[in-house]
Amino acid sequence: CLSMRFVNRMGLLLLLVLACAMMTGCFRPNIIKMEAQVPQMKTMECSKIIQDALGRIDGIVSADPDIANHTMTIRFDSRKINIKNVEFLIAGLGFDVNNEAGKPEAKAALPVDCR
Repeated sequence: CLSMRFVNRMGLLLLLVLACAMMTGCFRPNIIKMEAQVPQMKTMECSKIIQDALGRIDGIVSADPDIANHTMTIRFDSRKINIKNVEFLIAGLGFDVNNEAGKPEAKAALPVDCR
């Protein structure tokens, strides 16, 4: 009877350990790379505005500008944020991004070279 309780407890402990191990696998970051077309990003000042805003968002890993091609390569954890969230944030700053138009009131507040 005593050994049966011990076996049951060990089985329960093993089950709990396996459950915990499986749950932690669900929380691994899933890093996605996207390229955002930002036609108004013509200077480092414009790219810095976007990078600073993205840098404050949980889930953004990096944001690397290519001024010559007016693009920003963004890496993010898709378990925390998605492509539409990133585009919405950039558009909210006043920049046109991919097929999303920038907010007019925010665009008017951008430096002249970024409009």
